[in-house]
Amino acid sequence: MTDRRMGSVCAVILALALTQPANAAADLNGVWKVEGYHQQLKTASGEPPPLKPEAAKRYRENLTKWKIGDLSYDPTSKCISPGMPRILYLPYPFEIVQSDRTIAYLFQWNYWNRVIELAPKPQDVPYPLAMGIARGKWIGDTLKIDTIGLRSDNTFLDAAGLPHSDDLHLIEEIRLLDGGQLLEDKITIEDKNVFTNVWSTTVRFRKLPAGTEIQEDICLDRVDAHQPAVSWPEKE
Repeated sequence: MTDRRMGSVCAVILALALTQPANAAADLNGVWKVEGYHQQLKTASGEPPPLKPEAAKRYRENLTKWKIGDLSYDPTSKCISPGMPRILYLPYPFEIVQSDRTIAYLFQWNYWNRVIELAPKPQDVPYPLAMGIARGKWIGDTLKIDTIGLRSDNTFLDAAGLPHSDDLHLIEEIRLLDGGQLLEDKITIEDKNVFTNVWSTTVRFRKLPAGTEIQEDICLDRVDAHQPAVSWPEKE
């Protein structure tokens, strides 16, 4: 791990006062990377998200640009945070560092991180944030995370420009499969301003070999070199 990345990680760890996850129902620690190709979100049944007419019109406009490689609609192309849940399924690994009080996601893409508080206290949202405010709790061996306070003026739910509002509520149900080598995240999306009803999608992440480290990543270096802010692999 590079010195710059180490400094960022240490700051997060010190702020969290991390301990061993003695009270957790499952050990999520490790480096993970998304499986599959998730530039355009679908529902769990493979259908398009149930958008309201105005939101559907906006999505069609973004989708038209995305298909021809015009990313002018997407702030991520200027290295602004992808927001949640989009950052989860970028084609870059992330590390989960777990304690009995908090769970931290340390994303490789441009040094972003996410902290889930496990303490049972009210969610205080002073203003919308790119990553929102997250609270989690264990239900058996499943981690349930509620995220609110997500800003909508410069984030989308997927690379194709799927919109949301500041009232977006994410409910994640996370569990380990395949002997702890696969992490499944069922994401339920509630946003009455944008969607006609609640819907869900499932994303899976493969655990990378022990010893894998998150690498230094500076998005602006790519943009300054006239490279994509997000580099996608060949479609699977």
